Amino acid sequence: MVRKQFTKSRKDCINKRGTKSGIDSSCNGYVLIFVLWAIMILSMVALGFSKDTKMSILLKSISTERLKNIYAARGASLYALAKLSIDDNVSDTKDKDKRAQGAAGIVAPGDFPKAGAAPIGANAENDDHDSEDIEEQHDEKWNPGKNPYSVTIGNRDCNVYLSPENGKININGLNDKNREFLVTFLKKRDIDEFDADIITDSILDWIDPNDLTHINGAEDGFYGSLPDPYKTKDAPFSSIEEVALVRGVTSDIFENIKEFITIYGNKEISVNVNLASKEVLSSIPGLSDDIVHELSLYMEENGIIGDMEKLRDIFWELGIIGDNFEDVKRYLTLENSEFITITAFSQGSSSMQKQSNESSVQHGYDYKLIAGKDDNGYKIYAAYPE
Repeated sequence: MVRKQFTKSRKDCINKRGTKSGIDSSCNGYVLIFVLWAIMILSMVALGFSKDTKMSILLKSISTERLKNIYAARGASLYALAKLSIDDNVSDTKDKDKRAQGAAGIVAPGDFPKAGAAPIGANAENDDHDSEDIEEQHDEKWNPGKNPYSVTIGNRDCNVYLSPENGKININGLNDKNREFLVTFLKKRDIDEFDADIITDSILDWIDPNDLTHINGAEDGFYGSLPDPYKTKDAPFSSIEEVALVRGVTSDIFENIKEFITIYGNKEISVNVNLASKEVLSSIPGLSDDIVHELSLYMEENGIIGDMEKLRDIFWELGIIGDNFEDVKRYLTLENSEFITITAFSQGSSSMQKQSNESSVQHGYDYKLIAGKDDNGYKIYAAYPE
């Protein structure tokens, strides 16, 4: 006779009520498995929660650091604005005052030494040295150039570049006689020649007051046929972002050229030969890449070009003489614009970029200001947080 074997069900694990043994010892495995599964599930939930929490903390930390970098760069930009506004005569006046007081570092009888650092008549050279350095540093006027200034805001070191706007191409100064300048520049930025002609003619139609259309340009008829129609301005650009409204200027093209063009200044097409980038200078009709390279080498070795006669001599050595020099000269100036771009970077920021040997243009920033000079110093015309 075959004996039937039955597996115990979960309910069979419990002996009948009234027995002394309670739970059958053979059922302890079920309880253990249940507990292990519960622990594993809870551990997975806790691990997932821990990862999410860690990621949230990391993202929050990155966001906080990024915000600190932006505010530090903003402070550096405003500090640079104040340094630009310092009167040129301040340093000269202080130098005259020092010379009138006698030998440097000596406190004259009857004078009060700064912060009581030294007794009257004592040599204050050592004790007051730091305070004098700080005072001179605060009185130092900042000037535009290709090299950055350094300043510490809070506990963050920042680099600040000061770039005159006339180191760029002023599209408000564009006309039929100098349009080749912009066309050549656009082609150097890898824009198709036909598209470069469309953009240039469309910019001319945008800023001129008439309704006449250039060969590749656009007036109200074109813009009115768009899904979201608008009209040409028939006046100079008021902001650099307005260029994105012009026919042919796609978002990619705008990002490609925006750091090289400006709408600020006296509506002159001429650029500062000392501070313009190689991309801009080599776009000037009559200036080849080789000539611009030689010109850049000269300025690296000898400093900025101070007068037009010196510029004439340099170009003469480079083979640009007579009428050729006169043609090139109308695109060049030695004067700084009254409009300055202040570009600030916080050290360690992902936006920090060193100047390229081929270009002085900054493509990233933590904070940027465009400031213009008036009777009371400089005032802000545009601000661009990163």
